[in-house]
Amino acid sequence: MRFLKYSFLIIFAALSFVACNTQSKESPKSGEVISEDVQIYYFHNTKRCATCNAVEDETKVALQMYYKDKVEAGTVGFVSLNLEEDEGAEIAKVLHVSGQTLLIVKGEEQVNLTNEGFMNARTNPDKFHEILKTQINNLL
Repeated sequence: MRFLKYSFLIIFAALSFVACNTQSKESPKSGEVISEDVQIYYFHNTKRCATCNAVEDETKVALQMYYKDKVEAGTVGFVSLNLEEDEGAEIAKVLHVSGQTLLIVKGEEQVNLTNEGFMNARTNPDKFHEILKTQINNLL
């Protein structure tokens, strides 16, 4: 138990210096999901419908519209992960994700926007952008 506590403490301290950036082609490792920066994770399967693609695409659009400077600075990041690949499955396990999910994470806080994304990304992207913006602003 003591080992587990120290492991989490060391990981958390080390990760305070790590920031994801949407420009990066590398995905975070399982220990890199705890950060004081705002990270948006989109978990999906290999086979994707138009709505699944729209959630990812419209999230990227919103980040570029509202947070371009923060994305470039690395304080707001986005990563799309395939649940059917080892890396995606590993990070999903750490974040307790079991299916297609749009998740905003800052430290230990998580905001699940899956329902909002699937309801609005294709049919009402402006509403989806506003919801995403509000939730990110609440965490900044």
